[in-house]
Amino acid sequence: MKKNIQLAVTLLCFVLVWSSCEKRDPEFYDEGANGAYFDYETAAEYDKTLNFSDHIVGYPDTVSLMLKVKLLGYLMEEGRSLAVKTRPIEGYGLANIIIDEVVFSNREYEKDIEVKVVRPEEEDSVYGISIYLDGSGDIGPGISGKEEVHLYVTESYMKPSTWEGNMQELLGAWSREKQIFLARHTGDNHFYEKLYDAGQGGHLYTPTLNLNVSAVNALLAEKEYIGGELKDSIALAVDFPILKQTDKPNYTEPYFWNNLKEDLGYFNAEKLTRLGARLGGTYVQELIELCSDYSGGKGELKTALQKLNDELVPEMLDEYNRNAQNGLTLADYDTLSVVKLRASGTYSKASQPFWWSAPDNLGSSAIVKKYFGEYALNKYLFMIREMAKVESTDPFIAASIFPFVLNGDTCNWDPTPIGPNQLAGEDRIKECYRIIKEANDKRTKPFDIPEVEL
Repeated sequence: MKKNIQLAVTLLCFVLVWSSCEKRDPEFYDEGANGAYFDYETAAEYDKTLNFSDHIVGYPDTVSLMLKVKLLGYLMEEGRSLAVKTRPIEGYGLANIIIDEVVFSNREYEKDIEVKVVRPEEEDSVYGISIYLDGSGDIGPGISGKEEVHLYVTESYMKPSTWEGNMQELLGAWSREKQIFLARHTGDNHFYEKLYDAGQGGHLYTPTLNLNVSAVNALLAEKEYIGGELKDSIALAVDFPILKQTDKPNYTEPYFWNNLKEDLGYFNAEKLTRLGARLGGTYVQELIELCSDYSGGKGELKTALQKLNDELVPEMLDEYNRNAQNGLTLADYDTLSVVKLRASGTYSKASQPFWWSAPDNLGSSAIVKKYFGEYALNKYLFMIREMAKVESTDPFIAASIFPFVLNGDTCNWDPTPIGPNQLAGEDRIKECYRIIKEANDKRTKPFDIPEVEL
């Protein structure tokens, strides 16, 4: 008898363990309690909100919202329909939604119902709709208090809390249009979240700067188009700051640069930042207004560009001197400092070229004086203007008249081929000498340039 009791207990324990490991179906009730309910744990979850400002990318007409539904009662072998209906919420305009027929297949007891929410007619208005299970289908209502969900829909844009500091500085003031444009541009509805490091409590400077650059480049790519699409009211209303020269923004050539080449030469990003700073176009739309309608080289912009060119050339020549004394070759010169040398430029000042005044032990001063005589400001300005005339189609670098490179305590010929004929070293200085000497000989009062047998 004792053995039989022990055996029974052992079998009971085995059954309990086996049954606890088996996948268990949901609890079942009487057929009279057979029904459906929205499966959420807290009361707050029965109020749903959807803001279309969180769904900018692609500008969808509808956004899907999933509602969790479960069944009570017996699992059936045949499919059953569930009636899902709607009604207004007092005090709110009626939200527009689409719900396809809901059917539970055989032995299915839970599913997510797709609710397609239609974009509201007006922004900044909140619309509401009640979604409820009314029991008119094959499946009746289930748990009291869990048969209805309230949905509130809006399209309302608010300034993100992180839009401050570097974000404000590099992207400019927040606006609805700017948020929409940048979401489309990045393909990310919440692009601003990736620009802020919550752990560090600050903005990520480089990604924010890069976003400014890509956005500015997009706006300046073509006059009427962005990425092949006509600019819409959003793009036309957006504005971004043109960053400072010290930020080294990698801007690409804007559509209006062809109008400026006569005075500013080939494009580089530093010229664009300087142009904005000097002309007062520190924002994209200001710069577009200043430059896009320019044609024929007339008017106030032409005068401003010539003035800008006259101001920048001496700065460029100073940069050449610094490059020479730092031992850079012509190939290494920072092209960001280059502007077009105009033959008609009214340049009135320039630093004496380093190679013309270098210490005697370097040897360059003697070679320069052999070809061009003693230094004089007006003579030097004449030389660079004449070279600019001849090499106007090729970016003329004034420092290439003196093709030397500093190598420790010695001076050597620069090996960089330069100019339209791609000459280097003494061949290059001879080429410049021929052009300058011929022009000088035609002057009423020629400068003192020696006769050199080439």
